[in-house]
Amino acid sequence: MNREQARAFSRWSEYVAQLNKQRGQLKRAVARMSKATMARAFDAWQGQQLHKKRCLMKIIKGTQARAFAKWQDNLRLLRKAKIVFARWNQRTCYAAFNGWWLNVEEKRRQTEMCSKICKRILNRAVRNAWAQWMYCVEQSFGCTLEQVKALSDQNARLRRDNERFVRLVDSGEWGRGRVEELSEAGRLLRDERKQLEDLIRSIKDEKDGFVKDAELQAREARALKDRLVSGNFVQRNKLNVRGGSAFNSMQRVLKQDLIDSGAAARQRQMLGGAVHNVDRLAMDKVSVFADGEIQMQAVKRAPPPFARGGARRPAPPPLRAAPPPVPMPRTTAPRPASAPRDEEGENVLVEALSSLTADEVDALEDILKRGRTDAALV
Repeated sequence: MNREQARAFSRWSEYVAQLNKQRGQLKRAVARMSKATMARAFDAWQGQQLHKKRCLMKIIKGTQARAFAKWQDNLRLLRKAKIVFARWNQRTCYAAFNGWWLNVEEKRRQTEMCSKICKRILNRAVRNAWAQWMYCVEQSFGCTLEQVKALSDQNARLRRDNERFVRLVDSGEWGRGRVEELSEAGRLLRDERKQLEDLIRSIKDEKDGFVKDAELQAREARALKDRLVSGNFVQRNKLNVRGGSAFNSMQRVLKQDLIDSGAAARQRQMLGGAVHNVDRLAMDKVSVFADGEIQMQAVKRAPPPFARGGARRPAPPPLRAAPPPVPMPRTTAPRPASAPRDEEGENVLVEALSSLTADEVDALEDILKRGRTDAALV
């Protein structure tokens, strides 16, 4: 019974002591908080006093302090020397330990890198989503900044325009006179536009007139040229030029070939007098106009004075008078007047021409060209 009372009394006494201690701490804290300036001043004074005491002790015991500091330096240097001597004495062990330490550090670094790579691979979807989210955030942030900048610029511009309009209204310039000036300027612009439209219309009319005049002049010139060519006018700008067609030249060459080879003498009954028609040439009527245009028109060979049946041919009309025939020298013996024209011989000649090969036709064409050139030179 007394033991329990003694334990209870001792617990009560400990509780009271703890409570008094806590009350004292609370009182000191409250006092310190209420007198914070005084507490800071006391702490500063206490620190200065300690510093002064320490300095005075160093001055008083300077030799001991220097000796103690030197002893500490010597101990530090001796410890370093021992470490260096041990490394030098056991340099193989030190190299092995150093290599092992480096290997351990490298393995740890590799382990960290592998773990990071594995985490990145395992969390690829999360990483891609994060990167996409970051990109979208940056884009939206950039767009927002651009919009804010554009809106701020527009706001500043509107503010300047508003201030300018306010100054105009306050200065009285935006009055009735200004409105009249603007209306007068609009009227002048309308008048100028009407004048420009009239000018454009007149230019178009002049252009159409010029085109019509040019077409009319061209038609008149063409009609005049046709009249000069077809009518019976003074032939000052006309000239008859001797020429030859390819067929006539080919026919003359073949006939001359037959005469030279003697085939004409052997087949006189078949060919008859058709071989002697060698001097048939074509005539061209050339007209040169004042504007430089040249017009050529083929002219038929003049008919003989008497027809084959003995009757005289009618005279040509006066408006279509043909030029007189040009006498040409004959290359073969003259054809008798009574020799009739042999149609069968001409058919044979046409068949001979059609039976030529391509190379023979080319060679014959070259011969005809040379003959035409010689005739032109003559």
